[in-house]
Amino acid sequence: MTVVEADRSPPLVETRLGGRFRLDERINVGDQISGTCGASWEAGGLSLWKATDELLGRPVTIYLLPAGRPVSPDLVAAVLAAAKVSDPRLATIYDTDFSADRPYLVSEWATGMNLEDLVLSGLPTPALAAAMIADAADALAVAHQAGRPHLRLTPRSLRWDSTGLKITGLGLDAALCGSRPDEDPMLADTRALARMLYALLTGCWPGEEATALPPAPRYKGRVCTPRQVRAGVPALLDAITYQALRGHAPDAPTRPLTPAALAMALHGVQRPSLRLVDPPELAGTGLAGTGLAGTGLAGTGLAGTGLAGTGLAESADGLDPIRRPGHAAWPWAERVQALPRESVSRRRARHARARGGLLHHTTLLRSAV
Repeated sequence: MTVVEADRSPPLVETRLGGRFRLDERINVGDQISGTCGASWEAGGLSLWKATDELLGRPVTIYLLPAGRPVSPDLVAAVLAAAKVSDPRLATIYDTDFSADRPYLVSEWATGMNLEDLVLSGLPTPALAAAMIADAADALAVAHQAGRPHLRLTPRSLRWDSTGLKITGLGLDAALCGSRPDEDPMLADTRALARMLYALLTGCWPGEEATALPPAPRYKGRVCTPRQVRAGVPALLDAITYQALRGHAPDAPTRPLTPAALAMALHGVQRPSLRLVDPPELAGTGLAGTGLAGTGLAGTGLAGTGLAGTGLAESADGLDPIRRPGHAAWPWAERVQALPRESVSRRRARHARARGGLLHHTTLLRSAV
């Protein structure tokens, strides 16, 4: 986050608010929110500050509202609703003072790099991109369950540091900008997450909003799928992203698209571990002699479905296992050379699954660390 030192000349604003919040550095509003809304904030007299809570000794963010003006009822309602949401991935509202002479909001100080800067500095692996957006979707699912949508989710609303994810401006950015989505709030937030997933996968921005990222390539007016823009994107992840961009649930086009559904789809993306299965483990399963032993496809459900050649059954694209938030680490799979795909008979695989039980050896995608 870009900050500028406070002017050493006599300040135009008080250096302390509420007797405990010391204003230290003024924040570039453009780093807080994408688009033209940041400029309208400053033109309207609103400013952002990095401050210090001298009572608790911690950094905070101060939204300094225009003096002498009544606070918008929409902003008051947004603050009250955001204060009721409790999740460590959502920036917390600490304090407010809506007095007419100097109204302000105090929020958690979010460190780290926003999504826009992360993409510009280098693309993550598809596995890591899926994990990052799955975590954000989980957090927004908590907010929606509490009745507080974000309503103005941009690439600068999501930040990552060594401690993990932080989402800023929950309900506040939309109230301060005076903007409301044209579509259902839950759908608007989820499609915004899909656009960010697309950006992490391709380095391009598929939306109409102005960002620092290059626009996504289009064909006949439609945004190209991630797999058409960047090599190595797994087919299943490509399908999830494209369906979510269109407003369709990844697993059922007729089901409403929600952050929880997107998170579940991303958490469910699996790949074979490519670990050799000892012959004794196959005894009685009906898989012995099918050519699947040692390929990592035994029991995954991918053999015979047409997905075996989509990239989900390969490790060349760097798809190492992903750690699901809140879960213990999954064991690392022993990566070995898989048998050529040409040697796997789809028909024999289908008969093998029908005759015997399935022996699963799959792991969740995990980023390489």
